[in-house]
Amino acid sequence: MMFDAIWTASLEPLKTRSEVRTFLATALNDLIGDRAKQDSSRELAGLATGSDREVIDSYRFLEALCGGLTARDARYASVLVSLDIRDLFARALQRMKELPPDARKILHARPRASLLAPSEQARQTA
Repeated sequence: MMFDAIWTASLEPLKTRSEVRTFLATALNDLIGDRAKQDSSRELAGLATGSDREVIDSYRFLEALCGGLTARDARYASVLVSLDIRDLFARALQRMKELPPDARKILHARPRASLLAPSEQARQTA
């Protein structure tokens, strides 16, 4: 909502999913910081950005949290922050979809047996 253009411009130059998650963690801290420990934003303190899965799960939580909100609720600052954070996660996820998986995940993936030469398949099964 309020920061949409800023987040879009900030996410665009990022080249890896890891960079996107780092930006997301920093932006999340900037938005809620110590407030999450003090007021009704406590549930936002549990949002995780350490992996693609955590970002997806956090976004789903935010969708559920914000799904029942009405325009009348928007007069409360904590509701506006929640909506901004949901939009931030949505933008970050969109950018992550545009990027390939992090290289370290590819390095640790096991090759499919059907792509290996027969001699290599035999060596792996032994």
